[in-house]
Amino acid sequence: MNDMSSTFVLIVLFFVLACVVLFYIFTQQSLTDISNRLNKLQPPNPAARSPDVIRHERAYCHDQLVLLEVDISNNPRDVLTIEELQDLDKARKKIKTCTDELKKTGDWIGLPFDLEWMEMLDRMPKVNALYRKSIEQPPSVEPTANELSSQAPPSAPAERGFRRG
Repeated sequence: MNDMSSTFVLIVLFFVLACVVLFYIFTQQSLTDISNRLNKLQPPNPAARSPDVIRHERAYCHDQLVLLEVDISNNPRDVLTIEELQDLDKARKKIKTCTDELKKTGDWIGLPFDLEWMEMLDRMPKVNALYRKSIEQPPSVEPTANELSSQAPPSAPAERGFRRG
């Protein structure tokens, strides 16, 4: 009997061990499948750009501002065109984005190598003055002939339902 019971116990233990191993394998497969599905749902992380690429992009925007400064120096004027203002705003946003990205990655060197938006703008006095002037007084846009014709003339009190007594 003793021999029979020990064999029975070994068979039961082997069966339990086989069940645990199978449970572990199926659980791992399920977890792998769930992980793969979640990875497909999440957008891929953008590859970190190198500091040189970021600085090149910022330098391109800075060059556009320098060209505008030169143009204003050669052709003096009192206001910036709407296109130039839009270009300035795009450059400002791009330079600030590049600066934040360099600071976030720990690649920000600071003066004299890395300049922030205000430091760049301060080095271009004519662009700076015209830009500040345009911010303080936005350019007035006169309505076109189509806009004037589409506006209804003000109605007289009699037309609004008022009657003179």
